[in-house]
Amino acid sequence: MKKGLYSFVVCLSFLVGCQNDKVNELELISFYDEFLMEVNELFAYHTYEEEMFFNEKYHTEESIRSILAPYMTEEGMNQFLADHYIQEDQRFVYNGEFQDYLRDYSRNSSYYDITRQTIFNPGLRMISRELEVNALAEEVELRADGVPVRFYSEESMYGQTQFGELGYPAVDHLSLTVKMVKDKDEYRIQYVEVDSET
Repeated sequence: MKKGLYSFVVCLSFLVGCQNDKVNELELISFYDEFLMEVNELFAYHTYEEEMFFNEKYHTEESIRSILAPYMTEEGMNQFLADHYIQEDQRFVYNGEFQDYLRDYSRNSSYYDITRQTIFNPGLRMISRELEVNALAEEVELRADGVPVRFYSEESMYGQTQFGELGYPAVDHLSLTVKMVKDKDEYRIQYVEVDSET
């Protein structure tokens, strides 16, 4: 009787431990997904002044960091600013590729072409279920390798006109690495790398 009860307690403890790990993984993926929704605010509200495009709502370092701070470490925010902006006086304007795209909207420069290797890639939210979570002491890595993302069917005339004209491929394969570090009791994003295979 005692042996059976002991086995039951051990199995129950194991199942509870596994469940707690799964809940933590889901929380981290949910946190990352929430970050993707919020960060898209930073490539919106385009306005043009003094021959440069910038985000009308979020163009100061303080306002950009207000969006990023709940999700990213200081190092992560610095990387984000360096990857996407150029500082002109007290204003942060989009970097060169984004400037070129907004300036001419030409067929040589498409929305997907300029966002595909960035955190603004619209396919990133579509691969959340495919993310692997690897936990090490104080660091967590969310990773996906070559996950196919279908934006539209190649046979769809609607898809070709609505998405194809913006440079979207019918299918892309996305790889993603997100490194998160523990900041007090919460994880924060320190590093993001996006790779599109189109």
